[in-house]
Amino acid sequence: MRLYCPDIFEQFRCTGSDCSDNCCKTGWDIEIDDKTLEFYRSLDSGLGRRLVSNIYEEDGCHYMGQDGGCPFMNEKGLCSVQLEYGEEHISEICREHPRFYEWFGNYKEAGVGLSCEEVCRLLAYHPKPVIFTEREIDEEEDSLGYNKELFPYIKKLRDIFISILQNRGYSVLHRSGILLYAAQDVQDAVDNGDVGRLKHICGLLSVEGFLMEIINEAGSSEDKASVYKKLAEFFIGLDYINTGLRDKFQEIHDSAEDIAAKEKLFDKLYGESCFELEHIAVYFIYRYLLKAARDSDVTVRVYAAITAAAVIRLLFVNELVRIGRIPSKEERWGLIKDFSKEIEYSPDNMDRLYDEILSDRIDFKALESILF
Repeated sequence: MRLYCPDIFEQFRCTGSDCSDNCCKTGWDIEIDDKTLEFYRSLDSGLGRRLVSNIYEEDGCHYMGQDGGCPFMNEKGLCSVQLEYGEEHISEICREHPRFYEWFGNYKEAGVGLSCEEVCRLLAYHPKPVIFTEREIDEEEDSLGYNKELFPYIKKLRDIFISILQNRGYSVLHRSGILLYAAQDVQDAVDNGDVGRLKHICGLLSVEGFLMEIINEAGSSEDKASVYKKLAEFFIGLDYINTGLRDKFQEIHDSAEDIAAKEKLFDKLYGESCFELEHIAVYFIYRYLLKAARDSDVTVRVYAAITAAAVIRLLFVNELVRIGRIPSKEERWGLIKDFSKEIEYSPDNMDRLYDEILSDRIDFKALESILF
């Protein structure tokens, strides 16, 4: 099998008890895989009995009780199960988080999620474009279904999208704008099974002059402040583990006009660090677009990626309005992490975002007005 991954995948190391936002304290439901559950049930010890008593079943899956954080995290923020029995006997999701994987036959992808502060820190100190590498691994071919004819074209398209997002000859917003303009044409080709059209689109998007033409012809038709208010209203209405991020969206809603007025100043002050927004857009395109080889949903994934990066930028601009300065690197990666943890890692919230896009409440014109 071939493994494809970004360079920070190999660099990532969990900071454990040094993490200021330990994922074991988050309150997520932690799924216990069958092999780990079987081991816990075999234990004849006080810890083993406590483990089994804290596991519940729902819809055929088993989860660890998480009220107030994992009950097996000790006073130093370390896993008592791992300390007692070794890393090989903690649940797979505990062992792998925030790593993620995707399989397509004999091709596997890996990455690390933005819900982890260490991942955000790595990207904040990674000024160069993220590099992707491929190598051979000893693993059996996966049996999950996907459209084998469509797959190579979606993968090629994603590579081109990432290349565009990493093209620093254009502003970070305009790079996302090019993807916005391409998304519907790609979706139409996918819906019609038109491989020739997909090839043609990939060819056009590889021509520098064509990209410049898109930027020159694009224009904003909606008032930015009103779009920001509508976006903020949507995000205020989502479900949160804690209210900190919701409060930020309330601030954006209440200060939308000031935020729109401060954007140029923000872009000037933030200039040398704008690679962070590039990394965020690349992350969402890399992690989610290839799933379209299974469900054919290209536009919703591109729009969601653009929305995520644009909203994180709004969170940064809001801080400039609120405190009169660009937030520090630590403050910025805290906002990125909170967005990922509260929005991206919540299936319900992501489903609501996708519904918002599919129902045209977050539509082309709204995103165009943010990007141009």
